Amino acid sequence: MINLSNVQKNYGKKVVLKGINLTFNENEAVAVVGSNGCGKTTLVELVANLIQPTEGEIVRQENLNIGMQFQDGSWPIGTKLSDLITFYKDKSYKKTEEFKKLVEAFDLEGIISRDISSLSGGQRQRINCFLSIINEPNVLILDELITGLDLEMQIKLISFFQNYKKEKKIILLIVSHIPEEVEALCDRVIILKDGTVYEDKNIEEITKEYGTLRKRLIKYYENEK
Repeated sequence: MINLSNVQKNYGKKVVLKGINLTFNENEAVAVVGSNGCGKTTLVELVANLIQPTEGEIVRQENLNIGMQFQDGSWPIGTKLSDLITFYKDKSYKKTEEFKKLVEAFDLEGIISRDISSLSGGQRQRINCFLSIINEPNVLILDELITGLDLEMQIKLISFFQNYKKEKKIILLIVSHIPEEVEALCDRVIILKDGTVYEDKNIEEITKEYGTLRKRLIKYYENEK
């Protein structure tokens, strides 16, 4: 469980988030959506303990292991996935069934020993997904999971993480601009607006009222104009 109580985050004189009261529970998949600049990235960085609030309190249960999949990663030229695996795990990990399963799921077989800087954006995205769960997190943050991927890999990754969240019963937190991705993976949607929680509802409530999340977000963006 992670609880944010009256959280505010400032950068200098700019207030990025304010009055945030949210709880994230085990075995729950939550999406954070909203227009650019509304505070999505700042919120997930606070949840992940990468930054600290200016005001308010964040309480996390003990022994949380947080994994994050970023949109892209920066590694020195010459870095290979095989090097990163050795950094995170001992050499015997490559012989495990879990490793083989993940390599197949993320289609990594042909790129494990290649220089990551030479790979396409989609290939690096798949590596980021792999690294985000290599240490078996109980909190997983996915940032624009399927952006830049072809349709086949989008479907494959959504299916993988649907099964992963059910099996591991983790807190899954997703930042996305793609409503269909959110509907496929999430139980709950938080809409941010101007650094505040504009709406926090279960996906069933939203689809019952609007038909689809896309239609709900169209209404939201119309109100932004």
